Formats: sequence, structure tokens, C-alpha cells
Amino acid sequence: MKETTLEQEAQLLLNNEVRVTFAKSQMFGQTGIVEGIMADGRTLDVKMSDGKNAFLDVTFVGEIQERTQFAKTEQSLGPDANSVLPHNRL
Repeated sequence: MKETTLEQEAQLLLNNEVRVTFAKSQMFGQTGIVEGIMADGRTLDVKMSDGKNAFLDVTFVGEIQERTQFAKTEQSLGPDANSVLPHNRL
């Protein structure tokens, strides 16, 4: 599998909500939106939740993902739709 470079990861984080994961930072644990990427390709311009802007390296942040309930169970389409699935046919 192809490994993602830091520059590609920065592009993926653009316009997404991130959390600061660098423990020695004053902003540790704070969240913000990535508004831009600097010319080096890996420094992010992040608008923090307190209204301030910060320039952070892509390695100092992590994407916030929505929590999903019941992620490991198979999706139910309801009794009618489930009856037409191939594995439910007689």
C-alpha cells in the first residue's frame, strides 16, 4: 500500500477540524479548522476555536473524526430491503 507523505496529509486536512496533539504545546487539546497550507507544504494555518490563528506542523495535529455508534455491526436496511439481498434468498 502506498504511504501518505506529510504534504499529502496536509492537503487532506485542509478545511477539516483538527485537534492539537503535541504535548509540549500551549494549545495541546484545543481544536481548530485548517484554513490554509503554507508554501513548504506541511505547515498548516489553523483558526483555533478561541479565534486565534496558529501555524502548526502537520505532525502536531490530528483529524477529528465523527464517532459512530455500532460501527462493527452490519447495517440493517429494514425487513423489506433485507429480504431481497442475495444471502437472504431461499
